[in-house]
Amino acid sequence: MINGELIDVRAGDYTARIATAGATLVNARRGGRDLVLPFDAASELPPGWQGKTLAPWPNRTAGAAYAYGGTDYLLPRNEPGTDSALHGLVGWLDWQVAGIAEDCVTLEVLLPASYAYPWALELSSRWELDAEAGLTMTLTTTCVGAARPSDAVVGAPLADGALLPAPYGAAFHPYLLRGAGADDCTLTVPAAAVLMADERMVPSALADVAGTDWDFRAGRPMAGVSVDNAFTGLPEGTWQARVEGEGGAVVLTSDAPWAQVYTDDGLGRRAIAVEPMTCPPNALNSGDGLLTLAVGQSHALACSLREER
Repeated sequence: MINGELIDVRAGDYTARIATAGATLVNARRGGRDLVLPFDAASELPPGWQGKTLAPWPNRTAGAAYAYGGTDYLLPRNEPGTDSALHGLVGWLDWQVAGIAEDCVTLEVLLPASYAYPWALELSSRWELDAEAGLTMTLTTTCVGAARPSDAVVGAPLADGALLPAPYGAAFHPYLLRGAGADDCTLTVPAAAVLMADERMVPSALADVAGTDWDFRAGRPMAGVSVDNAFTGLPEGTWQARVEGEGGAVVLTSDAPWAQVYTDDGLGRRAIAVEPMTCPPNALNSGDGLLTLAVGQSHALACSLREER
């Protein structure tokens, strides 16, 4: 039970396994072929945040600290090599099963307010399989409370006495798989801009991908290509990223305005992570793309995975 309860869902030739710890995608298959990098959830932790649900921020918060509404907050520094707080606060919580059927499961968790993040969030993660459309993942988050000012949490009331809304971002973290690994694949991501970063992965500048090594719009063979960047300038509405290889392609669709792409270099280049994100790295500090949720307000992020042959 190191990853909580493991739940299997099925529709047609598609199957998926979800772990309640972190609302984590353990595997997704069609006809026995892996669409994402699987792991043995009964005996090992997912490497590299593999398959996890990320909130209330995705990616890195530089210095494991942020300022919001005139107050400074410290976060758990869980990536010492970059001096960052990585991937939010719900990726290791054990979510509860709120609904289950043969083809879908819904998990829920309460993130209580804390000194690091003095807002309470209720999160619901729904995983649904369709025999034609594949796997759809939907994360719905509702702010259910904000801490009052205190000696421990110096809050920032608005002029009318209300408290500031919760700063918020979210993402999914699937590692897409086709063939033996990243070097056997062609990657297509329809993004017109890439976010450059310094040696500690702190964003430095947004650049046009045209004529650069970060242009994946027409599809690019990935043999020897390394990338760990956030991309934007994606098409309006729903866009598609494709990892193509032997026997077809894995297609990820989303309407998120950002996507992190990572060639899994630290884990042996076994797959390519394409992470739809509501905001770029370090959004808690920069404010770029950062969402805000007043008490009672909700937000939903969705993406889907399917195989094309």
